[in-house]
Amino acid sequence: MMKKLIPVLLVIFMLMSVQSAFGETLSEPNSMAVAVPNVYQNISGGQCTIVNNGGGSINISGWTSTYTAVTQVGVQLNIQYLSGGQWYTLNSYSYYSPNSAYVYGGKSLSVSKGYYYRVLANHTAIKGSLSESGQSYSEAIYVQ
Repeated sequence: MMKKLIPVLLVIFMLMSVQSAFGETLSEPNSMAVAVPNVYQNISGGQCTIVNNGGGSINISGWTSTYTAVTQVGVQLNIQYLSGGQWYTLNSYSYYSPNSAYVYGGKSLSVSKGYYYRVLANHTAIKGSLSESGQSYSEAIYVQ
């Protein structure tokens, strides 16, 4: 019981200082957000990350989890770059897992140098007629 409680408490403390699209408060706009919905029946969490490997190479990844197995759980990773003060989506990569409680996806990419990049993840779960979704953001990194 205690082992299951520790990750939940860590997520709660993290959410006190970051925002996801589920309604938490924002303190740092480029912070990594962990998606933990307040009112969802199926989605239990989700996250996305971005890693700068140097030389214009990055890795992106993300996951979505549900409380129990659902008809389909998914995560869509949208790689975005900052230009003129606005974020633009460069490409999207979708990962789905049927009859599961977890999905993970990731990709290595080559990107143009001289821009900030981040990941916007769309987390989804479908169980019967109930469809739930939410978003999380990675930190922003500068590729030079």
